[in-house]
Amino acid sequence: MSKAFEDHLMAQGQRKKCLLITGATGSLGSELLARYYSEYRIFAHGRNADKLLRLKMHYPRIEAVLGDLRAPGIRDAVRQADVVIHTAAQKYVNLAERHCFYTVDTNVNCTFELADLAARHGVERFIFISTDKSSFPTNVYGITKYLAERLILELAEVYPQTNFIICRFGNIFGSNGSVVQLWLDATRRQYPIQVTDPDMTRFMFSLEDATETVHFALTQGRSGDIIIPKMKSVCLRDLMQLFDGAQIEVIGRRPGEKVHETLYVQGEVNTGYETEKYYVLNARDERQLNLRDLNSAECERVPVPTLRLWLERVQRRAA
Repeated sequence: MSKAFEDHLMAQGQRKKCLLITGATGSLGSELLARYYSEYRIFAHGRNADKLLRLKMHYPRIEAVLGDLRAPGIRDAVRQADVVIHTAAQKYVNLAERHCFYTVDTNVNCTFELADLAARHGVERFIFISTDKSSFPTNVYGITKYLAERLILELAEVYPQTNFIICRFGNIFGSNGSVVQLWLDATRRQYPIQVTDPDMTRFMFSLEDATETVHFALTQGRSGDIIIPKMKSVCLRDLMQLFDGAQIEVIGRRPGEKVHETLYVQGEVNTGYETEKYYVLNARDERQLNLRDLNSAECERVPVPTLRLWLERVQRRAA
């Protein structure tokens, strides 16, 4: 959008708000970009130049921001943004164990610096995408996301003019780098599927559900909210059924991995409210929300036919 056209729209009282999506080349980031493309002027940030160029081809009006989270372009985008959705992270558990400094710098320091800059420049909403691994963390990745959550909540107290909202997710089925993508790649190459532990469970939901959760945060979230979708879990044995006939190699758990995950630990935050789809925690809410532990080993499982439907969607998107 040209500056002259921007000025014309502003004069008409029609200026589109500006949205910055960090990690826009990822599965969730690109889905959010598609959803809000017509509604916002969008800064799309990513480290992968090839993926960013492909996004630009599909969505020519975006303003591409190439680089890591310390690139000057992303700070310029923050200064212009009305809304920031921060999806970018170093998310690989095994790499985090080996590259602690980089993971802390990316997930903690850069998150704080971007959020603080956003508030100081009057951003209306800063939505931070977190993970179930931040709840009762036992690995580097989980600890960094736990610390980032705490920093976001602290900034919510310091800057009341900006709404700081956390979306705490489990795994997005078929997202970039996920076990499903790794297994699909292995079958295409006719390699064995590597399974860490067949009895391992993970909270999991679809990309569409993840996008809806972010939209709920964007439209209904209050500052200090931790929004937790009411998620079901998946056992790796069930996922293995989707790859019937593939050669399977059990390799054991990798460094930092847990057998089961938790979305919430009882007593973490006792106040908030719930809807049909979400638990919404907020320490400043006066309503009691008496939640028990949300553990992936104990919750309802995603049925295998639903997993097959999700897999078909992933394959269609990749086609």
